[in-house]
Amino acid sequence: MNSREYKIIYVVLIAMVLTISTIGSTYAYLTATINSVNNTVNTSSTTYSISMDITPIYSGFSYIPMNDEYALKALRNKCKDKYDRGVCSAYKIRVYGYNEGLDYISGIMDITTDNMANLSYMMYRLSNTYDEDKCVDIDGEYYCISYEATPMGEGTNLSLGDSYDVRGMADTKFVLMIWLTNLNENQNESDIGNYNATITMQAGSGGEIRGTIASAIVMDNGNEGGNNGG
Repeated sequence: MNSREYKIIYVVLIAMVLTISTIGSTYAYLTATINSVNNTVNTSSTTYSISMDITPIYSGFSYIPMNDEYALKALRNKCKDKYDRGVCSAYKIRVYGYNEGLDYISGIMDITTDNMANLSYMMYRLSNTYDEDKCVDIDGEYYCISYEATPMGEGTNLSLGDSYDVRGMADTKFVLMIWLTNLNENQNESDIGNYNATITMQAGSGGEIRGTIASAIVMDNGNEGGNNGG
């Protein structure tokens, strides 16, 4: 075997070692999904009725940690950053079928996590007007921030915003956005896990309706660390 052939084999071996090293440092990315494509729940009694649909609009792809201040920008870009990496998941929540005399609804979220310490969320509501500083256009509908970026914390009775006026409305729509807050450090030990969330919408002081979302973890090749630039 001549010296040229030895050089070729040496280069191939180096390439193999680099490939293995890259795979070994792969960062764990989170993929959030809905339990079903159209999660519809209904409830009724002699005094009230209310129904709810939860539908994923941006989900099913892996995503990396994101700075909280880029949440609105990320939602406008369909939960992708400028490098086309996933940075969040978003779900449309439609509440309908309630009694005509209902004045308001409110919402809470309970979440259980397994090694997911830095999840955050934000709530948007359908609006007739557009404000550049707090709204996003999703399929021709305006959704504006109704509850600012908030850490999940202990995950019990998390507010989805103050009471929402529904007088004279046949239904109302929201967007719930969930992401992994960037700590500017390796988050493998604290944020490789899963979560399950229960969304509860309450009809005034009367009944309530619940729907669920869940997550799964996938491994994906990519840059280690979070998204600083939105």
